[in-house]
Amino acid sequence: MRKAAYLILSIFFVLIFTSGSFAQSADTTAPKMDTTAIKGFNSGLDKMQKQDYKGALADFETALAASKDYRIYYQMAVAEEKLGNHDAAIKDYQDAIKTNPNFDASYNDLGNVYYNMGNYKDAIEYFQKFLDKSKNDTVKELVKFNIALSYTALATTAEKAKNNKLAIVDLKKAVTFNNYDIAYLNLARLYFVSNQFKNSISAAQDAIKYKKNIGEGGPYYYMGIAYSKLNDLKKAKECLLEAKKDPTYAKFAQTVLDGMK
Repeated sequence: MRKAAYLILSIFFVLIFTSGSFAQSADTTAPKMDTTAIKGFNSGLDKMQKQDYKGALADFETALAASKDYRIYYQMAVAEEKLGNHDAAIKDYQDAIKTNPNFDASYNDLGNVYYNMGNYKDAIEYFQKFLDKSKNDTVKELVKFNIALSYTALATTAEKAKNNKLAIVDLKKAVTFNNYDIAYLNLARLYFVSNQFKNSISAAQDAIKYKKNIGEGGPYYYMGIAYSKLNDLKKAKECLLEAKKDPTYAKFAQTVLDGMK
């Protein structure tokens, strides 16, 4: 039997990220602003709808001079984020949090800013704070997905630094928050290159089970080459034949099949 050649494809996550605020500016439990602040605030909201973010910021500054209200800080942060001013957005979100620590949307949106800056550890911190504060189960599931994306991104960074052990740890954390198929697929690949063949097979099976963003070729490919390493050639061939149906993996799967003859 000829020695089989294995291709280890690097599969990175596809960004499907929920950004922007989960909360509207209205908050029936919040104290009322004074008349001057309300005027500037409402004018700013009107300009936000018209995508005049610089004009909105000017109005929010006027409102803020009259009332240090968390809703004003929050909308200022959203406007700054729309303008790509990440540092200013971070400061305004943090001021909103200081002014009202219970306004959960600030934590999520601050997490979004950090994510967009590539600061995934801080993103995870604020997404987790949102989970701790929020009582909205539907939104919490979306934020859990954001955490899974953040850990997947951290795993990519670790892998680029040739630290596969840390990458595996981050991917395992990712799937505790969301059954993210790309994280499972990356786990299957990294387990294989780490000679953890049974774990590779299990992760690939989960990738298929929770498939949303990937085809089945990748998981079957990694299952196939893992089974071949475990000398279960029957299952290896079955999986590789399935992998061949995916054009991305067809040639690679065939190469391994030829090596098994």
